[in-house]
Amino acid sequence: MVKPNKMVICMGDDWAELTALTEKLTLFFRTHQNVNMINPVNLLLEELYSNTLNYGQCGKAHVIITLEMRDHELLIHYEDNGISFNPFEEAKQPDLGSTLEERAIGGLGIHFIKNMTDSQQYERIEGINKITLRKSC
Repeated sequence: MVKPNKMVICMGDDWAELTALTEKLTLFFRTHQNVNMINPVNLLLEELYSNTLNYGQCGKAHVIITLEMRDHELLIHYEDNGISFNPFEEAKQPDLGSTLEERAIGGLGIHFIKNMTDSQQYERIEGINKITLRKSC
Protein backbone atom coordinates (compact mmCIF):
# COMPACT_ATOMS: atom_id res chain seq x y z
CA MET A 1 0.00 0.00 0.00
CA VAL A 2 1.33 3.44 -0.98
CA LYS A 3 1.18 6.05 1.78
CA PRO A 4 0.01 9.51 0.70
CA ASN A 5 2.98 11.78 1.29
CA LYS A 6 0.96 14.98 1.14
CA MET A 7 -2.06 16.38 2.97
CA VAL A 8 -3.85 19.69 2.40
CA ILE A 9 -6.02 21.15 5.15
CA CYS A 10 -8.26 24.18 4.59
CA MET A 11 -9.49 26.18 7.58
CA GLY A 12 -11.67 29.23 8.07
CA ASP A 13 -12.08 31.45 11.10
CA ASP A 14 -13.78 29.03 13.48
CA TRP A 15 -11.75 28.04 16.55
CA ALA A 16 -13.60 24.72 16.59
CA GLU A 17 -11.61 23.72 13.50
CA LEU A 18 -8.61 23.07 15.74
CA THR A 19 -10.18 19.79 16.83
CA ALA A 20 -10.45 18.62 13.22
CA LEU A 21 -6.87 19.78 12.61
CA THR A 22 -5.61 17.58 15.44
CA GLU A 23 -7.56 14.60 14.09
CA LYS A 24 -6.16 15.08 10.58
CA LEU A 25 -2.60 15.42 11.88
CA THR A 26 -3.02 12.25 13.92
CA LEU A 27 -4.22 10.30 10.89
CA PHE A 28 -1.43 11.67 8.67
CA PHE A 29 1.40 10.91 11.10
CA ARG A 30 0.05 7.50 12.07
CA THR A 31 -0.02 6.61 8.37
CA HIS A 32 3.66 7.53 8.21
CA GLN A 33 4.46 5.79 11.51
CA ASN A 34 5.60 9.11 12.97
CA VAL A 35 3.28 9.55 15.94
CA ASN A 36 5.97 11.50 17.81
CA MET A 37 5.40 14.34 15.32
CA ILE A 38 1.71 14.84 16.17
CA ASN A 39 2.07 17.07 19.23
CA PRO A 40 4.95 19.29 18.06
CA VAL A 41 3.36 19.92 14.65
CA ASN A 42 -0.03 20.49 16.25
CA LEU A 43 1.56 23.10 18.56
CA LEU A 44 3.26 24.85 15.63
CA LEU A 45 0.09 24.99 13.57
CA GLU A 46 -2.11 26.06 16.49
CA GLU A 47 0.30 28.94 17.14
CA LEU A 48 0.23 30.10 13.52
CA TYR A 49 -3.56 29.72 13.31
CA SER A 50 -4.05 31.59 16.59
CA ASN A 51 -1.91 34.45 15.27
CA THR A 52 -3.94 34.55 12.06
CA LEU A 53 -7.26 34.77 13.91
CA ASN A 54 -6.09 37.14 16.66
CA TYR A 55 -3.87 39.52 14.70
CA GLY A 56 -4.38 38.90 10.97
CA GLN A 57 -7.08 41.55 10.56
CA CYS A 58 -8.50 39.62 7.64
CA GLY A 59 -12.21 39.80 8.38
CA LYS A 60 -12.89 36.25 7.25
CA ALA A 61 -9.77 34.12 7.57
CA HIS A 62 -8.76 31.61 4.92
CA VAL A 63 -5.93 29.26 5.88
CA ILE A 64 -4.37 26.52 3.80
CA ILE A 65 -1.95 24.10 5.43
CA THR A 66 0.03 21.62 3.36
CA LEU A 67 2.06 18.86 4.97
CA GLU A 68 4.49 16.91 2.85
CA MET A 69 6.77 14.06 3.86
CA ARG A 70 10.05 13.91 1.95
CA ASP A 71 12.45 11.18 2.98
CA HIS A 72 13.24 12.09 6.60
CA GLU A 73 11.88 15.62 6.46
CA LEU A 74 8.48 17.21 6.96
CA LEU A 75 7.68 20.26 4.88
CA ILE A 76 4.92 22.49 6.26
CA HIS A 77 3.38 25.23 4.13
CA TYR A 78 1.06 27.61 5.97
CA GLU A 79 -0.84 30.27 4.03
CA ASP A 80 -3.28 32.91 5.26
CA ASN A 81 -4.98 36.02 3.98
CA GLY A 82 -4.05 38.21 6.96
CA ILE A 83 -2.15 41.47 6.87
CA SER A 84 1.43 41.35 5.69
CA PHE A 85 3.54 40.15 8.62
CA ASN A 86 6.81 38.25 8.70
CA PRO A 87 6.76 36.65 12.15
CA PHE A 88 10.41 35.61 11.91
CA GLU A 89 11.59 39.21 11.57
CA GLU A 90 8.78 41.35 12.96
CA ALA A 91 7.67 39.43 16.07
CA LYS A 92 8.99 40.66 19.41
CA GLN A 93 11.82 38.65 20.88
CA PRO A 94 10.63 37.15 24.17
CA ASP A 95 12.43 38.08 27.37
CA LEU A 96 13.37 34.59 28.49
CA GLY A 97 15.35 35.86 31.47
CA SER A 98 12.33 37.36 33.26
CA THR A 99 9.74 35.60 35.34
CA LEU A 100 6.32 34.90 33.83
CA GLU A 101 4.85 37.79 35.84
CA GLU A 102 7.47 40.26 34.52
CA ARG A 103 7.51 39.04 30.92
CA ALA A 104 5.69 41.06 28.24
CA ILE A 105 3.08 39.25 26.16
CA GLY A 106 4.11 38.22 22.66
CA GLY A 107 6.83 36.47 20.74
CA LEU A 108 6.99 33.23 22.71
CA GLY A 109 5.00 31.21 20.15
CA ILE A 110 7.27 32.27 17.30
CA HIS A 111 10.26 31.50 19.52
CA PHE A 112 8.90 27.94 19.93
CA ILE A 113 8.37 27.61 16.18
CA LYS A 114 11.94 28.70 15.47
CA ASN A 115 13.32 26.23 18.00
CA MET A 116 11.10 23.32 16.96
CA THR A 117 11.89 23.50 13.24
CA ASP A 118 15.08 23.28 11.22
CA SER A 119 14.32 26.22 8.93
CA GLN A 120 11.68 28.91 8.48
CA GLN A 121 10.87 31.04 5.45
CA TYR A 122 8.31 33.80 4.90
CA GLU A 123 7.13 35.48 1.74
CA ARG A 124 4.14 37.58 0.74
CA ILE A 125 2.70 36.80 -2.68
CA GLU A 126 -0.43 38.41 -4.13
CA GLY A 127 -1.87 39.34 -0.73
CA ILE A 128 -1.14 35.95 0.87
CA ASN A 129 1.30 35.27 3.73
CA LYS A 130 3.25 32.11 2.96
CA ILE A 131 5.28 30.41 5.65
CA THR A 132 7.40 27.35 4.94
CA LEU A 133 8.79 25.29 7.80
CA ARG A 134 11.11 22.30 7.56
CA LYS A 135 11.45 19.74 10.32
CA SER A 136 13.56 16.60 10.40
CA CYS A 137 11.75 13.45 11.40
